[in-house]
Amino acid sequence: MRQGPGHCETVPILGAAPTHLPVLCAGQAMCPELSSSEEDSCVVSCSTDDDCPQGIRCCPRSPCSRSCVFPVMAPLQKAGRCPRVPVPLAPEPCSESTECSVDSQCAGSRKCCFSMCAMRCLDPEAP
Repeated sequence: MRQGPGHCETVPILGAAPTHLPVLCAGQAMCPELSSSEEDSCVVSCSTDDDCPQGIRCCPRSPCSRSCVFPVMAPLQKAGRCPRVPVPLAPEPCSESTECSVDSQCAGSRKCCFSMCAMRCLDPEAP
């Protein structure tokens, strides 16, 4: 398996044309999703990330085309799982405020989890 900038590893995919499929890992630069408005021009301007300038990815732009584009970052997901939230016996006003929306906004190993009525940075439970 190949290690390189912009992805953790690649896995060989067998088919009509040999290729490698990147395996997603935390905080990884990945190709943006195709939009339905992309033209299907079947132009191939790159074959691998090595054909593009540093920090740019060779991505599919349609079912038959590839080109060098700026990647998007996959959100970092930290180890462990969010702790279970006890369900209140009676409805109560929310006294918490939301402090995060993704794990990467939390310090250290803390995860962004639902806590009673808001998203907060909490210590994870073991998986």
